[in-house]
Amino acid sequence: MATREQAKHQRREAIMHAARTLMQQSGTAGFSMRGLAELADVSIATPYNLFGSKQAIMIAILETEMQIYRAELERINADELESLFKAVSIATSLYAASPGFYRALLFSVYNDGGTEFRSMFSGTSHAIWKGLVEQAIAAGHLAPETEPNAFAINLGHVFFACILEWVAGQLSLEELELRVHYGFALALGGFATERSAGRLRERAVTMQKKLWRFWMKKAAEAAECQETPKPARRRAPSGGGRARS
Repeated sequence: MATREQAKHQRREAIMHAARTLMQQSGTAGFSMRGLAELADVSIATPYNLFGSKQAIMIAILETEMQIYRAELERINADELESLFKAVSIATSLYAASPGFYRALLFSVYNDGGTEFRSMFSGTSHAIWKGLVEQAIAAGHLAPETEPNAFAINLGHVFFACILEWVAGQLSLEELELRVHYGFALALGGFATERSAGRLRERAVTMQKKLWRFWMKKAAEAAECQETPKPARRRAPSGGGRARS
């Protein structure tokens, strides 16, 4: 029985690894289940037997990624308030390491829009943010009346809204991180204790300035592209006659 379960686990891992490879290569989750099975060296029926659907494979991969993310969070060397911002930076650094894969994965899960998508706000992701909020409350950075579940949901939505813009190609990772840090600082400031209110206000002001400079730079670059004249086409020399001396 142990050998059978081990073989089943190995096939699951092979399928998820193959799906990762295909998404990294193409930047989309548009691969066929037949192509997936061939790359994983399993029968066409095996992915369905082990997962049930392509979407279930995406969810399994996402859950694995969340566990990797959680392990990275445990290495944070910062106080409970700063940890909330570090959590954002860790996520963007992971996305930067393989942007095509993460875009494809998140787009696939979001496009389904079913219970799997909603679980992103009630499963592992929510548990991570709730835990960080509870730590900030216990450490005296947030007021005791802060409700961890409600607050964690709000932070998750702030973060995920920016992630979706990045997935759609509307934001760079740099701008994503700046926006989320700014949004977190504003949200946390509403429940900050006297101990942390100044820190959060200072961070919000700093993020405002950085975002404004970032947007002004983008606007200047866009204007420069529009104003740069296109090189004039050279006329082809007329044929036949010889130049007069």
